Amino acid sequence: MGHHCDRFHLCAQPRHSWEGYPWDDAAGFAFETLEWIHRTELAALASDTWGCEVRPNETEPGINQPWHWITIPIMGMTMGEIFYVKDLAEDCAADKVYEFLFVAPALPITGAVGSPTNPLAIK
Repeated sequence: MGHHCDRFHLCAQPRHSWEGYPWDDAAGFAFETLEWIHRTELAALASDTWGCEVRPNETEPGINQPWHWITIPIMGMTMGEIFYVKDLAEDCAADKVYEFLFVAPALPITGAVGSPTNPLAIK
């Protein structure tokens, strides 16, 4: 099974095992993208990888997830990780409609920094 990417990078990475999770190498944002994220006012991010951030971290060896240290507490980034987007990517490719309202409400847990969601892409 390969992976599918449409023109807006809805990528579905095949995963046949959770072995090595979450310490596998992964594509994602590098620390050096923080300036671009700030400049473009990126408000939210959803990823089909386990952490949105590139692994291994090449900025500072031995530092675990420095991109998260800035994006979450300082920039207030809302991010979703481990999204399964294969079906969405296939649907978009089939009807050539790549625009949709994406909602993923989190559970209302006071003081929480993470929660399961029920994500929906509404065309």
